[in-house]
Amino acid sequence: MRFSNPYPWDIIIWVYLIFSSCFLPSFSHHQAFRAHLMCGTTNETSQTFIRNVNKVMGALSELVAAQGWGIFSVIDPPFNVFGLGQCYDDVNGNDCRICFDTATEDLKRCIHATSGRIYLDRCFQRFDNYSFYNEGFDANYDHVMCGSPKGVSNDSYIYQDFQNKLDLVVMNVTKMALKNNGYAATEVKGGLVTIYALAQCWKTIDKESCRECLRNAGLGLRKCAPGAEGKGMFSGCYMRYSTNRFFDQVAETNDNQGFGHWVIIGMALAAIAFTLLAGVGALISYKRLSKKKEGLDGLDDIPAAGNKTSLNFKYETLEKATESFDESRKLGQGGAGSVFKGILPNGKTVAVKRLFFNTRQWVDQFFNEVNLISGIQHKNLVKLLGCSIEGPESLLVYQYVPNRSLDQILFVKNTIHILSWSQRFNIICGTAEGLAYLHGGSGVKIIHRDIKASNILLDENLTPKIADFGLARCVASDKSHVSTAIAGTLGYMAPEYLVRGQLTEKADVYAFGVLVLEIATGRKNSVFSEGSSSILYSVWKQYKADSITQAIDSGLKGRFDEREATSALLVGLLCTQASVALRPFMSEVVQMLADTSGVIPSPKQPPFLNASVLSPEDTISSSFMGSSALDEPETGPESSTQRPGITASPVSDHCTQTKYQNQDSLDSFSH
Repeated sequence: MRFSNPYPWDIIIWVYLIFSSCFLPSFSHHQAFRAHLMCGTTNETSQTFIRNVNKVMGALSELVAAQGWGIFSVIDPPFNVFGLGQCYDDVNGNDCRICFDTATEDLKRCIHATSGRIYLDRCFQRFDNYSFYNEGFDANYDHVMCGSPKGVSNDSYIYQDFQNKLDLVVMNVTKMALKNNGYAATEVKGGLVTIYALAQCWKTIDKESCRECLRNAGLGLRKCAPGAEGKGMFSGCYMRYSTNRFFDQVAETNDNQGFGHWVIIGMALAAIAFTLLAGVGALISYKRLSKKKEGLDGLDDIPAAGNKTSLNFKYETLEKATESFDESRKLGQGGAGSVFKGILPNGKTVAVKRLFFNTRQWVDQFFNEVNLISGIQHKNLVKLLGCSIEGPESLLVYQYVPNRSLDQILFVKNTIHILSWSQRFNIICGTAEGLAYLHGGSGVKIIHRDIKASNILLDENLTPKIADFGLARCVASDKSHVSTAIAGTLGYMAPEYLVRGQLTEKADVYAFGVLVLEIATGRKNSVFSEGSSSILYSVWKQYKADSITQAIDSGLKGRFDEREATSALLVGLLCTQASVALRPFMSEVVQMLADTSGVIPSPKQPPFLNASVLSPEDTISSSFMGSSALDEPETGPESSTQRPGITASPVSDHCTQTKYQNQDSLDSFSH
């Protein structure tokens, strides 16, 4: 290769690059070095908003310390706060904690703005007043920061050589990150200078958003050549290059085309050893658990979650607390078991859910409920305190909710307590907020599948709390729906789920709509009847006659807020529309109910099952309809139904791999 004569400035550049690469200290030990802080331009002086920001930051600190990343939101219209925190994948343990603590402290400078984000060389944190979790880039905030030297002529050979290496390392690190769940670190060697690069997408964005974000960051960094360092700080990702090695893991280089043979052999041996040890550990755990469950049916193949569960409560303690599950302590009866009031030795009152495992289905429901609800907390979700699986039946321990379930107040005739309209509307709004949190605010999408009046508990202030997560399913954010065995309660099940087994969060929206109409009218919905006994049908008729508020419970004797009543009934009709696409998301429902000046869209389709539910391509055979859940007998007003024959999707594994990846036990449960 023929070298051109270098300009005097080019010689200075080479000296600088060589010096920075060989003698300047590595930044790998400066985990908390701030790269960039950005606060929103809109001021927020509300103490409620500030308090919510602090709450989000505190929750994120715990999540990041436990698993390296996390999201947390407080749904409190109009002071909603959404937060994201993440250490980069090459940062672990104490280094991650130090970096994130520094990020939290610095980000508090944005506490009086509606948003803030901070990029450190080892971690990232952001809060905002809207859900930004799948946002890849934002031209108003995305930022590229270049190091020195700058301003070199494009005709320079040195510039072109550096530019070629930079282009190559950016391309390589982008490709590697897209294949490696959004993270990669690599290097390009050659000549006197080696360029190192790291790319990290936030775990909340999908692959396509990650690709677009890294592409834009790479284009921005190209303009930094021949600066010794460049950082692309975007809404959905972080990309950095440097002539100094700044990451800790062994980089995959372009020259080596992968790891050396000895490294590969060592990794293979380590993987084999780990697999053997994990197998032995699983076998020991399985045998121990099998002995405790000896003699019970359906326990030949306990789910993995059960093997890891820590027994926080002794069976004898809970048996004594409930006076041996005396009928006088019984709070309610469900399809999978009974709930009893218990008083622990320390005087604390709890609710004990007693499950009899005579089928494998109930075993799955028990561990499913533990896995899902143990990692989430919200004011409108019942709190799980612990469990016990060591006795003749397995038990779940919840916070005690004194006013029992909504159906026991709403539908019991001659009840002393008649819910006022204000109480009903607060129950509707609170339930909506709890469902919105399940559908995204908890970090993963959780579909409850059994929203109904008996699963809404009321505390001493009549604050609603969603309960019974035995049928809940966690769904990957990139899936439009999952196909699963039908489960739920007739009268609340969405038509597309009942007929085709397609489960989305819109199934919960439908059930919520039925619940809203029940609360507003004071009547229980019949099982998919189009006659006069169906509240969906009767409210729809009142709506078409422009007299929708006449559907409000006559027991209120006209004492209700007409605007709130109209809003609630319209929301109920919108949520129960036969078309999935026409139903709103729960986050939109929360906004509709909270916005006193907003206009609620008009429902465009009758909210009851009819021929319009199925499009031509969705038509199903008569034999399938012949085995419909509609034909299965019910065992009582609260019975749930499950129909086999539809392939189940292993969606619950996604929960373990994301939100609860390090939450293998229930050690965090407090007594």
